[in-house]
Amino acid sequence: MYRVILFAAVAIAALGLAAGASGDRVYHTARIPLLPVGSAPGGGKVINIHANGPRVFAHEVYLLKHAAPGTYQVGIHIFTTSQTCSGSTLDLTTATLRTNGVGNGRADHKFTPADASGLRGHTVSAIWTVDGPAHYSTHCSVVTLD
Repeated sequence: MYRVILFAAVAIAALGLAAGASGDRVYHTARIPLLPVGSAPGGGKVINIHANGPRVFAHEVYLLKHAAPGTYQVGIHIFTTSQTCSGSTLDLTTATLRTNGVGNGRADHKFTPADASGLRGHTVSAIWTVDGPAHYSTHCSVVTLD
C-alpha cells in the first residue's frame, strides 16, 4: 500500500512540472513526454490530472502514438532518497497499454485520496517507462510533496 501511496503522490506532485490547464489552485495538469529509447518508433506522453476530489485524487493517462504495435507495461520508478533519479528505486507497474495496428494506444490509472495520504514533506524523483515491443521513458522529474 505504501508503494501505491508514494506513486500517487509522485504522480500528483509532478503536475507542477509542465504547463497545462489548471486542475486546482496548487497543481496543474502535466503533460510529460514519453521519449523513444534507442530506435523505437513514435513516442507518447504521460498526462497527470490532479482532480483532488473525494473519490479520484489523481488520474494518470498514458498515450503512445505511432509506436511499435503490441502490449506494453507502464511503470514508474521512484527514487525516494534521491533528487537525481539515482540509487535504489521503488518500481511499480500501473497499467497495461495495448496499441492498435499503427501503434496508437491509451491506458490510465486512477488514485484515491487514501492512496496519497501520509506523504507530505517528502522530496523524491521519478521516471515513467513504457516497455513492450519497444521502449519509452520520461526524463527525471523531481517532486516535493507539500
